[in-house]
Amino acid sequence: MMLNNQTRTEAGDCISLNISGFPYKIPREVTHKLPNFKVTSSQNEYSFDRPRQCFEAIYNFCVVGKLHIPPTVCTGEFLEELEFWGVEAGNLEKCCHHRYVLFMREQENLRGFIRCTEKEESQNDNLDKTPRTGWKGRAWKVLDSRDDRPETKAYFVLSTTIILLAIFGVAFSTVSVSPETTVENPSGYYVSTFGSTIHTTAMINTTSTEWMHGSDENGTKFSEGGKIFSNSARDKVLTMQNTDSNTRWFLYAEHFTNAFFTVELILRLICCPSLPGYFRSYLNLLDIIVLVASLGRYIVLLADMTGSTTNADPLLYLQMLRVLRLLRIIQNVPAFKILCYSIRLGRKDLMTMVLFLFMGMLLFSNFLYFVESNEEFQSIPDAWWFSIVTMTTVGFGDMVPKTAVGRIIGALCALSGVLFISLTIPIFVNTFQSLYLYASFKTNRFPKDAESKCF
Repeated sequence: MMLNNQTRTEAGDCISLNISGFPYKIPREVTHKLPNFKVTSSQNEYSFDRPRQCFEAIYNFCVVGKLHIPPTVCTGEFLEELEFWGVEAGNLEKCCHHRYVLFMREQENLRGFIRCTEKEESQNDNLDKTPRTGWKGRAWKVLDSRDDRPETKAYFVLSTTIILLAIFGVAFSTVSVSPETTVENPSGYYVSTFGSTIHTTAMINTTSTEWMHGSDENGTKFSEGGKIFSNSARDKVLTMQNTDSNTRWFLYAEHFTNAFFTVELILRLICCPSLPGYFRSYLNLLDIIVLVASLGRYIVLLADMTGSTTNADPLLYLQMLRVLRLLRIIQNVPAFKILCYSIRLGRKDLMTMVLFLFMGMLLFSNFLYFVESNEEFQSIPDAWWFSIVTMTTVGFGDMVPKTAVGRIIGALCALSGVLFISLTIPIFVNTFQSLYLYASFKTNRFPKDAESKCF
């Protein structure tokens, strides 16, 4: 390249460029590749105080015609130099496309995350700007954990303890109140005692693969596979009728936590600077829904006391939402915010993965249903279960193909699932990692002497 440049210098007219003290000679006929560099006929020497390593790549582009990103140069700095000289990034060689696209995608994601964070902070600042003073203002800062005062930290610990008590109290109460024992009676049915209710379930014939059958109160047999839920939700909750002295404190703990959350919500509504701003928060709305679902439990208890037979299972199923109170604890954790933003940012990729899984589920389920016997795969919806757990690499093993063709289809189902997931998951991982490193850098989570410890 230097010989070629010397030949051109001797044969034609060249100009001299001084880049941070290093001279370069460029033929005049190739200066059109630098649109922002204006060359005059009366001047042959120019000086610029620009990064030399970046200009060497631009110099090679002018002389040789190929543009590469130097491996020791920041991509952002190199793109700034391209903009300074007027060189289009589209002139990059194919070997540098990956580095360029990856950098631009990370910068776009970072700008979006910064805008989202600034918008959230501005909303919180607008919510805090209130003419209210006195105990309401102080109480709001404590309830919303907006400062580092000792009472705020103490309340955060207290609320976190109550949330964990509400979750694990109900969880452990199911272990104590609902032990399921099974005995066999002469009629050929298993009698399962759950709480205070007795259910009869037909024994499974070990020589056949028929579905489990049961009977309702009228003696009508039903298919266990066609039921949405295995038992009535009312039989699985703790009540005064099915508790004793060892398990009654679980019920008292639930009453206490519900009372705490009710008082907390009332105080939040009273002390909140702006009710419209409060209800615009999805987390606040979710908190209200969870509390209403918890209070719906008392409607079921009242119905039991009055002897009502109204189906109140939907109210009890909403009790599962109490776990979402954990979002109140981790709402200010940077990793949780980054995770939510990464999922929202990659929703298109996520929908693409779901679409591929859905197509694979339908395709492999149809083949398995017609290839395998009806004893193992009784219907196409039953085969959906096998396809989903296989493509997601879970593999419960409750449904297994027996024929050679069925096993080949099952192997293809597993391989396709691994392929789809391995191609999609790294997108979320890279986005989360880049944003998390940025958040760690902004919050100064790295120790000051980290550099000295590396040597």
